[in-house]
Amino acid sequence: MPKGKRKGKFEHRRTEQPYSSDEDAGIDMTIDNMSETSGASDLKSNHDDAESEIQEKLEEKVLETIDALSARSNAARASALVALRGALQRRYLAPLLGNQRATLADHVARAVRRGRDAERRAAAAIAPLLALQIGDEGTEEFTQEVRPALAATAIDKSASLDTRTECCSSLAVLCYLLEEDLTEILEVMRMFETIFSGSYLKGDGTVKVSGTVVEEGQWHAAAVDGWALLLTLLPPEHADALLHNQPPSFAKLAELLEAHSLEVRLAAGGALAIAHEHVHGDEEEEGEGEEGAADELGAQLRPRLEELARDSHKYRAKRHRKLQRATFRDVLKYFEERWTPEMEVHVGGGESVRAEGWAARAAYGALAAALGAGLRALAPHAPALRAALGLPPAPAARAARLARLPRLQRHLQNNAADKARTVARAKNRDKRSAALAI
Repeated sequence: MPKGKRKGKFEHRRTEQPYSSDEDAGIDMTIDNMSETSGASDLKSNHDDAESEIQEKLEEKVLETIDALSARSNAARASALVALRGALQRRYLAPLLGNQRATLADHVARAVRRGRDAERRAAAAIAPLLALQIGDEGTEEFTQEVRPALAATAIDKSASLDTRTECCSSLAVLCYLLEEDLTEILEVMRMFETIFSGSYLKGDGTVKVSGTVVEEGQWHAAAVDGWALLLTLLPPEHADALLHNQPPSFAKLAELLEAHSLEVRLAAGGALAIAHEHVHGDEEEEGEGEEGAADELGAQLRPRLEELARDSHKYRAKRHRKLQRATFRDVLKYFEERWTPEMEVHVGGGESVRAEGWAARAAYGALAAALGAGLRALAPHAPALRAALGLPPAPAARAARLARLPRLQRHLQNNAADKARTVARAKNRDKRSAALAI
């Protein structure tokens, strides 16, 4: 009897059907009128809403940070500058900052001139980012106010070496991106030369080894890098005349290879390669430089470059020896075989920067160091940065699509879209309820 009872029980279970019947399936199919296109549209709309919310929160935070630039405490102003730089590296904020151009230029120039060390350094670091973020209309006014402050602080002995170094690097990038007046560029280059002339050899041909020169090595190296970067803005004929008629000449640059500071030696090697490539590159392509000044310079530099490429002195740090050998192997290879470095870097938006040659690699390195993560955020938008990276101008349609609407207009559009979605969902719920009631 128990067996039979169990058997009947099992038979009854086998006759049970799953919950999803044909009727229920039919009801669901008739009511669920959302197509794949509309579903994808809703997902995209939700994503756009999330992006807009993130953008609005960031803009609110940026406005609060700008207000904090007027704080009475030096430490608070320095922290605000650092926070603002971090925000500018995340997103393109030109529509928001366009109305703050004069205020931001005044804050940065005043901080660079009169602030304490941390505030000066933070203001100098943010200058190139702000110049690109405030929009094309305000860049000239911004650079005219900020550039003199950076130049004055770069040679101010009362400022720390880190601050002077930061000012040199930012000033070079600012001029490279936005300065079109060759007179101003030459003036900045002369200032850079007065800085790194402190690492030239003494009158008797010996190396300067005083404590001051050793400590100032990073500052001198930043000036050498800035000078070489701005040299590439000059026409080759003008650059050649400049190297023959005004300091520094190729011979003076070669003296920097003897400097006690590793940073100065590395910067001098790169500057020599950049200057030689910029001045004599066209001659070599045309076959005119076989026995000219280009080969003479290479013959003069080769013995010292070989020493630096094979340096194994134990009194130098192991990391410094490795870095020096790697750098000067490339420089030596250029002067012996005319080899030029190449690299390709993705900058977002499906675009890549291809740097071929010493000048292009130096330009990308300087821009990446000055802008940081902001290089990817600004590359699709800033025309000056695109030109410096060798990217084509952004198409008009793409530029219009990337342009941000004013905040109030975005808010109204989001509210209207949200209301439309709410009405559509309510209609679908009413239809489902009516179908289920039948």
